[in-house]
Amino acid sequence: MARNVLLLSAGRRVSLLRGFQEAASKRNGVRVFAADLRPDLSAACHSTEAAFPLPRVDGPEYKDALLRLCREQDIGLVVPTIDTELPVLAALKDEFASEGVHLVVSTGALIDTFADKRTTADFFNGYDLKTPALMPRDALTYPVFVKPYDGSLSAGAMLARTADDLPPAVFANERNIFCEYIDHDAYDEFTCDLYYDRNGALKCVVPRKRIEVRGGEVAKAQTCKNDIVPLLFEKLGALDGARGTLTLQLFRPRGGGDMIFNEINARFGGGYPLSRCAGADFQDWLITEYIEGGDAPLFHEWRDGALMLRYDDEVIVLPE
Repeated sequence: MARNVLLLSAGRRVSLLRGFQEAASKRNGVRVFAADLRPDLSAACHSTEAAFPLPRVDGPEYKDALLRLCREQDIGLVVPTIDTELPVLAALKDEFASEGVHLVVSTGALIDTFADKRTTADFFNGYDLKTPALMPRDALTYPVFVKPYDGSLSAGAMLARTADDLPPAVFANERNIFCEYIDHDAYDEFTCDLYYDRNGALKCVVPRKRIEVRGGEVAKAQTCKNDIVPLLFEKLGALDGARGTLTLQLFRPRGGGDMIFNEINARFGGGYPLSRCAGADFQDWLITEYIEGGDAPLFHEWRDGALMLRYDDEVIVLPE
C-alpha cells in the first residue's frame, strides 16, 4: 500500500506542509513530499525532506509526470492547493485510484459549480441559504460590489458607491458580475473550514471570523463556536461529490437575521492552519482515510476563541 503524501503547488504553504509533517510523524513510514513548478524558488519545498518539479497543470505532459512521480515516490495521497489543479485532478481521479493513488478532490461537477460565482449562488439557494443579490447591468442599485464571476483572491473586485466609481471598462468586461454590497458595519465575515469524508458526509465545521485580510487572504482571524456550525450541519451535512476540505465564506449579521453565503473553494484555504491548531486536524484525517483506510471522526471538540496573527517569515537558502 502506498504510504506517502504529496503536496502540490507547495509554493509558500509552509504552515500547511508542517501540518502534514506533524500528522505523518505519528505514524511509522509515512513521509511528506512537496512539488512545484520551481521547487528551488518555493519556501515549502525547501522545508521538506524532498521536493520535485512538475510541469504546469494545464500542460499536456502533466498527467504522465505526476503519475510517474507518484509511482517513484510511493505516493498514496495527493493534495491540491490551487484552483486550476482541481478540475484536472478530478478528471484523473479514477485512473490514479487504480494505481493506489488517492487524488483528494471533489467531483468535477461540484468543482465547476463552485468555480463560477453565479452557479455557486444557485447552489446555496438550492439549500435555502441566502446569497448577495445579483443585479442586471442596466439597473444597478448603489453601493454595488463588482467582481469577476470566476475570480479568486479578490482579483478584479471593487466597491462602487456611486455610478461615478464605475469606469466604462468595468461594463465592457463580460466576466464582471454586479452584486449587492454586504455592509461590514452590519455583518461579520467568516471563513469556514469544512471536512467531508470519503462518503461525502460532513464531519467537522470550524468558523473563522475574518479580522483582517491582506492581498485577498486572511491575516488575522479567530475561531468562533456559534450558530454557523449547526446550520451547516443541517443544510450541508451530506454533499454528494464533496471530498476532503472545502472552504466556505459567509456573512453573519451582528444584530440577528439571515446569514448571507458568498462562495466555496473545494480546497484548503490559506487560513486553515488556525483550525488545525485549534484541534480540527483535517490533515491527520486525510492520512487516516486515504492511506490507512480508517474513518474520519465526527468532531466538535476544537477550541473556541483561538486567535491567528499571521506574519512574514523567510526561508534562506545559502549556496553550497
